[in-house]
Amino acid sequence: MDQLVKVKEACLKGLIPQNICDTIVSRFELVKSGIQRIENASGTTYPISYVEPSALVTSSSDMSFQYGILFARTLPVFFEEKFQVVIQISAPLVAFGLKGTIHAILAHEFLHYLE
Repeated sequence: MDQLVKVKEACLKGLIPQNICDTIVSRFELVKSGIQRIENASGTTYPISYVEPSALVTSSSDMSFQYGILFARTLPVFFEEKFQVVIQISAPLVAFGLKGTIHAILAHEFLHYLE
């Protein structure tokens, strides 16, 4: 599976500037190295993951006007008649995140997967 397929589609449609697309593609090595690091440390295969070409904004339900950005999230899905867990990684994290931050977020999502 091409983990950057949605980013590439967004670039072709002109939804993301080409220079940002190039940055995401070139920095995706940081994601790959983070996944490899987690797999080596845990002895477990990292779940299916992909880069979502958007920023996910969330808000509090108590009307307090508190907002947050989800840089990654763990999604349970039912696909091809079986339950799977998918890690969705935001394009802004890949484009602008520090290596340590990217690896920490990947590890955090991996722990959700293990739950």
